[in-house]
Amino acid sequence: MKNGLVLLLSGAATLAFAATDVLWLKAVLLLGPMAVSDIIMTVAQTSVSRISPANRRGVTLGSLTCVFALAGVLAPAVTGRLVDAGETVADGYLGAYGTMAGLTVLAGVAVMLFLRPERDARRLGVAEARVVRG
Repeated sequence: MKNGLVLLLSGAATLAFAATDVLWLKAVLLLGPMAVSDIIMTVAQTSVSRISPANRRGVTLGSLTCVFALAGVLAPAVTGRLVDAGETVADGYLGAYGTMAGLTVLAGVAVMLFLRPERDARRLGVAEARVVRG
């Protein structure tokens, strides 16, 4: 649930970033709430490793990394097309950031509704990893 809220906050900050012309506010949004979505990669890896059978964990984590890496390939092309489609460059960037904000919010809602690693591990019959505390 908290991870979904992080994504919702980041999506809202992304939209606010695109909509404002106040430079100090842009800096605060960029370095604060927009950046917190980066922790989701770690959360996703932890969640996937908790529900993956041990003999398939490497494949599932590799697949997850592949999906995240696709953003680095697709984002420049999609952003370029959205910027080019705008009436002005500023409108194009607003559309690109708005699209990114919408996708981030959508991901946040999906995480809030569906991410339950403990439940999924039980359903899939994956044993809980034991935590060794010093």
